[in-house]
Amino acid sequence: MIDNLDIYNFKEDEQEDDREIISDLQNSEQKKINSKHFYDEKGSRLFDKISELKEYYPTRTELEIIEKQKYSFKNNLPSNASIIEFGSGSNKKIKKLLNALDKPKEYISIDISYDFLIVNAKEIAKKFPKLNVKAICADLYQLGSISKIINENSQKIGFFPGSTIGNFSENEAKNLLMGFKKILGKNSFLIIGVDLRKDKKIMEKAYNDSKGITAEFNKNILNGINKKIGSKFNIKNFEHKAYFNEKKKRIEMHLISRQNQNIPLKDYDLKILKGESIHTENSHKYSALEFEKLALSSGYKKIDFLTDQKKYFGIFLLKVLGN
Repeated sequence: MIDNLDIYNFKEDEQEDDREIISDLQNSEQKKINSKHFYDEKGSRLFDKISELKEYYPTRTELEIIEKQKYSFKNNLPSNASIIEFGSGSNKKIKKLLNALDKPKEYISIDISYDFLIVNAKEIAKKFPKLNVKAICADLYQLGSISKIINENSQKIGFFPGSTIGNFSENEAKNLLMGFKKILGKNSFLIIGVDLRKDKKIMEKAYNDSKGITAEFNKNILNGINKKIGSKFNIKNFEHKAYFNEKKKRIEMHLISRQNQNIPLKDYDLKILKGESIHTENSHKYSALEFEKLALSSGYKKIDFLTDQKKYFGIFLLKVLGN
């Protein structure tokens, strides 16, 4: 029992989730799986390994920016605030951020992977014993449920690191930012990490590492789907593919079928042809100006923009406008 830790678990409607998975796999234009299904316990561990790879610059660069430009967080953001991390993942970034902020009073950690979330929340609660820690198991589509346990009267700072915003289309990203805005409230703040568009070779290399960990991470989504809906995907029958889509300004990850397959999905057999793909993730890449415009259209004003020397990654400090 840890005195400064409270745990909440908002379970999804499993039947609705199953229907969504099957519907996406039956899509006649492009079979797909929502990238939120990457993050079971094994997937979360694999992503931690990816974040330490030489080729995968986003995590390393974001940590470097927080450390080297921590004065900006203290100078621009309020004291004694509640910090809400949307999609917390590992603790590396939040530890640096909590140390950079002025006397944060509360940390609210939101993540889809329950086991991973609890381990990390306990670690933070022990490391910062004066901090009130809340761990919420939920995905980012459950903002209405999340808002019920957040104090409306506290000064809030949202934290959305890791360029996760890139996983969403422009309209989805705008809706998500507006959802964050409702939780944070007027005159609150949002710190958000954005992967900046750069040389295609650098971006593609980050998703095709030499050790094959990203490939393992991509294929593991099928193991998670098997557990969820009782399907019979064999990961050996798929290969990992990631490339930069010039037209849509995004990295796309796919699983390519090595052969013709019939895969049972409850009462339905899914036919996949040799060479056909299942689209598992997008990672949109922005220019600094493009993202600033998106933030403004979603109800935020830029108060600072922090980047590294190579301009590979950016952290925006945003202020919520209006109600």
